[in-house]
Amino acid sequence: MTLSLQARLLLAAMLVLMIFTGLTGLVLDKAFRQSAEAAMQDRLQSYLYALLAAVDVDADGVPRFSRNLPDARFEQPGSGLYAHVSRPDHDVALTTPSLLGIGLPPLPAIPVGQYQYDNIVIDKEPHYRLAYRVRWEVAPGHDVPLDMQISVDLQSYTQQITTYRRNLWGWLGAAVILLLLVQAWVLHWSLKPLRKVATDLALIEAGKAERLGGRYPKELQQLTNKLNDLLDHTRSQLKRYRDSLGNMAHSLKTPLAILANALSLKPTNAATPTEPPLEAQEQIQRIRQIIDYQLQRAAAAGQASLGTSTRLKPLADKIINAMQKVYAEKTLHFENLIAEELTCQCDEGDVMEVLGNLIENACKWCQQQIIISAKQREAGGVEICIEDDGPGIPAAVREQVLQRGQRADPTTAGHGIGLAMVQEIVLLYGGNLKIETGTLGGTAITIQLP
Repeated sequence: MTLSLQARLLLAAMLVLMIFTGLTGLVLDKAFRQSAEAAMQDRLQSYLYALLAAVDVDADGVPRFSRNLPDARFEQPGSGLYAHVSRPDHDVALTTPSLLGIGLPPLPAIPVGQYQYDNIVIDKEPHYRLAYRVRWEVAPGHDVPLDMQISVDLQSYTQQITTYRRNLWGWLGAAVILLLLVQAWVLHWSLKPLRKVATDLALIEAGKAERLGGRYPKELQQLTNKLNDLLDHTRSQLKRYRDSLGNMAHSLKTPLAILANALSLKPTNAATPTEPPLEAQEQIQRIRQIIDYQLQRAAAAGQASLGTSTRLKPLADKIINAMQKVYAEKTLHFENLIAEELTCQCDEGDVMEVLGNLIENACKWCQQQIIISAKQREAGGVEICIEDDGPGIPAAVREQVLQRGQRADPTTAGHGIGLAMVQEIVLLYGGNLKIETGTLGGTAITIQLP
């Protein structure tokens, strides 16, 4: 399926917005996580400074708390905030009450005076730890190493990240939807001139307008002006073409009539007029047929490029009225089943030529009944069917009767160019013609036109 221009632009905008929003969300998420982690590190450092202030070491190098720690969670067992002070060179340790019954993972080697952060698991829960080593002077010239660590559970940090992500992607999703709606409106408004051009072209194709009207943006104005110039040039060229055809008909038929009259005049020494030679009569008649056929063929070819609209039912009624007078002795019964609103995009003269030939053939071969019907095709265009209750055209000669000069019954009057002319016009409009046996038992000729 081919996407429309608006759908393609909207799809491209959606992809760009999704990629941009996704990258923006990832960047903001990473920045927030880094900020939250930095804030947690600052908080652990403040706890470390408070721990340094609360710890005292006696002359034997044994640490003890000289004051209470600033956060009450240090006093609550299993609170998730823990402090631990130990001597790496001696089996001496000082812990806060919150570590009661809880073991800590071993501390890696730490350089003196440097902060070290890592993730650990305490009591099966993830924690974040700050470790720091200091050398504590217990007497002049004598100091002992102390390892201090502050651990905090990551529940608050994880909840903070989860809440932020939910809000972040929620707001970004809402922004994407809003931007897409705005973009869809902008595209709809921006492409409105193109839709107007398409609408105006459809009106021209349907024969309801002759030129592209209205004002267009400057990007389209040159295109529409060129299209209008092309339409004007086509009409002018068609008019000149039709005039040339009329002149050609007059130029050829007049000398032909003079020639026919000259052949029928009696010689000066003859008592009565003599008939022109049979061969001369046949050739003159053949020349007339060829001229008529080629002029009609050329006229139809000249119409095929223009978008016109012709109502079918009134045209068929006009032909039926004429045929009822011509074949009054047959007391024909016509059924015109064509809907009033049905039209085809063909020149009225060409449609008259097609229907006239087909209905006349039906009148010539039928017993009494002729049905003319038409319907709209799902694939576009119309399908017209003319059927009669005559003897029908045998399948063996159906292709033959579509050739110029060929007739199903040589004994019947006619030139044998009617069906050939019909097929020629139908093909020029991109349609097709089909000969079948109809519901009345005779011939059913179906044509498809734009």
